[in-house]
Amino acid sequence: MNSKKLNIFAFIMVFLMFGFSIFIGLSSRGKDGMSSYELAKQNGLISSSMTELEYLESLQGKNGSNVSIEDIYNEYLNAKNLSKEDLSYEQFIISYFPDKLISDGERLEKQEYATQTALRSTVDICYSYYMTTETIYVTENTLSATDEEVYVIDSSKTNLAQASAAAGSGVIYQMSDDTAYIITNYHVLYIDDYSNDNNYRVYANETTGSFFTANYDSSLVKTTTVSSFPSSKTASYIRKSDLTNAPIETHFLDTYGVYVYGFQSEQYEISATFVGGSADNDIAVLKVEKNANPNNALLFSGYYKEAELEDTSNLREGQTVIAIGNPLLPNGIKNDNYTAQKYAEVAKQAYVDALCLTATSGDISSLSEYCMFQSLLDSEGYTNMRLMRVSAAINSGNSGGGLYNIDGKLVGIVNGKIANEKYDNVGYVIPLNVATRIADQIINQCDRSIQTRIMAINSENLDFTTENGKSNSYYDGDELVFVLSHSVVAKNVTGLASSSGLKNDDIIKSIKIGEKTYEVNNSYDINDILLSCSYGTGTITFNLSRYVDGQFTDIVATLNYNQTHFKQVI
Repeated sequence: MNSKKLNIFAFIMVFLMFGFSIFIGLSSRGKDGMSSYELAKQNGLISSSMTELEYLESLQGKNGSNVSIEDIYNEYLNAKNLSKEDLSYEQFIISYFPDKLISDGERLEKQEYATQTALRSTVDICYSYYMTTETIYVTENTLSATDEEVYVIDSSKTNLAQASAAAGSGVIYQMSDDTAYIITNYHVLYIDDYSNDNNYRVYANETTGSFFTANYDSSLVKTTTVSSFPSSKTASYIRKSDLTNAPIETHFLDTYGVYVYGFQSEQYEISATFVGGSADNDIAVLKVEKNANPNNALLFSGYYKEAELEDTSNLREGQTVIAIGNPLLPNGIKNDNYTAQKYAEVAKQAYVDALCLTATSGDISSLSEYCMFQSLLDSEGYTNMRLMRVSAAINSGNSGGGLYNIDGKLVGIVNGKIANEKYDNVGYVIPLNVATRIADQIINQCDRSIQTRIMAINSENLDFTTENGKSNSYYDGDELVFVLSHSVVAKNVTGLASSSGLKNDDIIKSIKIGEKTYEVNNSYDINDILLSCSYGTGTITFNLSRYVDGQFTDIVATLNYNQTHFKQVI
């Protein structure tokens, strides 16, 4: 229980104990038939001249008798130097008082408001795609009939006319009069087996299943006779030297369909373009421009709005949260010998018909867990992601949707769940502080040209690591005293960090980037905060506490970074 709840709980318990003590003094006898007044008098705890009525009156806690909830609220504002605009009385009650002090009706009313607010900033994403060019299956080899390395076309494979549809969710992150940015998951938009119609799709490695696209046409495909027992055969191949351009990865569409709450049908599709994304963090950004499509004006009608953001450092386990997204996906779509284009149209219509923004509520079970996910970009690789765990029901179409608190503020982006019949309602969410900082980097670095990769900083790029400080205990006489550490300690300090003044075992209290200062409470905060560094050059100020000559001293270390300290976020 945190200190705020503990103080209030103690106040309530003291009040109840006063009442209970009065009840005992008036009506109950001890095991020897003596009242509490008689026992107190016998043991010299009160004056022998004190009457029983005076004793009972002394039990009433005069200093706390006139303290109201409003007094506690006002005292909290004073202690934290906050105004009522910073923290309303209602927010204080919800955030810092035991849930039982709020009526079920009030809580339901707040949850209804939060859901309605969240629906105005959450969108459905639905799209389809098809390829008219064939897929060429090849095995890398050198034919004896040629004098150079070639790709041999495996004619035993069936060329694919690929077509499919998909759906997910997104959140309106930023909105001006004519432009809006939508955050979603990278995996919602990424299409593993897609390339545009100007290129052949080449299946280049049968072992790993990797694809690439290359700029060439059928005139470059050659044939030759290859001798093999029991008979000769004709082999088709492409010279590697003819592939003059580097492979082009085109796993994203030119446009994606977006649908807002209340207008979830094909005729109201809003057109959005892909800005960029990070597969490692499973965050991508779409851009909607008001004048790009007549339907796009619907998003800017005034009813829909950008999400109000909550700093995730304010969250705690047990808080009520609401997941908003599209949980329904169509069952298998029958292919009645459709062309690729026709199948894509039928599949998309089935997905659009299933669109249904839905709210599910639950609690935050864990503020930070590290989970391994198979990489989208490497079939043999894995990504280690920091996520929150929630008990709200999450389904496949919820990916990219928002997680909101009871005030209707966005606290995270939904990205997965445990898909196992043995487990129910174990969902995972990207903390908002991570999601928005990655989104900001995407918008700042990729908005002018379609890219799939961005640059970001972490502590190892700056030549140090961190760990949480260790709690300990000691005896003060006969009393055992616990010291709980919430500190973050610098470790493995070398290179740039060392020359900037950071030392091993420094306690990092806060970090200032630009004009904004971020408090540091956990080791994972460091890399979350460093995501705010703008790509280019800048300054990071570490506010430290260092143990010098038997006492802790406040120290400031300034680090200058540049583009060489950024790493590619895939």
